[in-house]
Amino acid sequence: MKAEELELLKRYFPAASVNIVGEMFEQRKFKLHFKRPRTSKLGDFRPPRTNNGICAITLNLDLNPYQMLITYVHEVAHYDVYQKYGSRSVQPHGTEWQNQFTTLLLPFMTEIIFPKDVLAALQKHLQHIKASSTADQNLQRVLHKYNKNQTSIVTLENLPNSTRFMLKNGLVFQKGEKQRTRYKCYCETNGRWYFVAALAEVQVI
Repeated sequence: MKAEELELLKRYFPAASVNIVGEMFEQRKFKLHFKRPRTSKLGDFRPPRTNNGICAITLNLDLNPYQMLITYVHEVAHYDVYQKYGSRSVQPHGTEWQNQFTTLLLPFMTEIIFPKDVLAALQKHLQHIKASSTADQNLQRVLHKYNKNQTSIVTLENLPNSTRFMLKNGLVFQKGEKQRTRYKCYCETNGRWYFVAALAEVQVI
């Protein structure tokens, strides 16, 4: 990659990982976009819209460097599985994707790139890979420590039931009962019920 492209990657990824991140990009053919924060996902992989189109990977701009790297590898694994199997012959997060995600992540599994606590949580995560890293609450709790403005962040699980709160998308809720890893919350904005992640970052109203 060009020097200016590597400098751009350093804004978002751990510095020690940038060369490998760049190599993974150059070895493939996809567009990489950094998007405004989305509450429903950290990133995604998009197959081409036309026969001659190019795949795309999007990543949320607000992710801390370690979450950004994990999400990037997650989506590149989707790209590789798509290139090998197509979009209909395998499960999105089936064995093929899990094996590829693990393979791609291994070069990054070092204390030069990840802090010790993130590395330990990530090693456990790879033993029982979930469809999304956000579903692994142990990993997410560790990663949240490295978010910007950490002292001002409030997560849903730390609020009393019935507390009114707002998500980043502007929707206002009342916190309800916990259902496994999520809370059933009533949305005052549209009158619907949603299951909101326990570690969702919220603003108390």
